[in-house]
Amino acid sequence: MERCPTCGARHAGGPSCHRCRTDLGQVLAIERAAARHRRQARAALDRGDRAAARADAGRACALHRSPESLAVLALAALADRDFPAALRLWRETRAGSDSSDHDHG
Repeated sequence: MERCPTCGARHAGGPSCHRCRTDLGQVLAIERAAARHRRQARAALDRGDRAAARADAGRACALHRSPESLAVLALAALADRDFPAALRLWRETRAGSDSSDHDHG
């Protein structure tokens, strides 16, 4: 998490926002779960299990639709030869990284 979802302050790494004191525990837990599903999806891709990769990548996106989660889902779609979905997800990944550059740059 880069910013507090309540006040927008940069996240300093603790369990609560240093500015507004919002408890970020649940948000951070969701982000950790999404990261775990991304790792599982990559491992499934490595072993050639396209269905498991797509399922785990989909769970990661459902939890946290970040550029990282979208990229893994795009790779899973590509491995599954779902080229239209892979292209759409890759474009969404690019759109997210372009807007985040403008938001934080």
